[in-house]
Amino acid sequence: MGMQVGTGAKKGVQPAVNMTPLIDIVLVLLIIFMVLTPQLLKQLAVNVPKKAEADAPADVTSDQLIITYTADRKILLNNEPFGQLSPVAGARYDTGDFGGKLKAELGKHRQKIVFFNVEDDASYGEAVRVMDVCRGAGVKTLGIMTKD
Repeated sequence: MGMQVGTGAKKGVQPAVNMTPLIDIVLVLLIIFMVLTPQLLKQLAVNVPKKAEADAPADVTSDQLIITYTADRKILLNNEPFGQLSPVAGARYDTGDFGGKLKAELGKHRQKIVFFNVEDDASYGEAVRVMDVCRGAGVKTLGIMTKD
């Protein structure tokens, strides 16, 4: 706050507001908003590809191995019955000779890739057990199939 010494009829000290710091602060805020506003309004144009009209799944070729695990503990290989989990002592399930049969089937294929499809109602723990048996049978890559 500045002071002014009065002359003439009004003698004495008169208070006056110093406007310079106020103007400096307002100008700094104006510059900050001028710099930030274009960045806040920046938008990116994204071109999303169109979804294909035909949703028909691709046919299973003889090169692909697709293991399906159903809710009733059946194991299918390329939609053919291949094995079943059977209960043993405790809360565990035995895969039987599934690992051996899968190992023999993998021997016929150059790539050791298996796609794993699990029904929605199947037990998660049992599905993981079947995946472990697949890895133990020599599967190098295990792909999990999802629904749209």
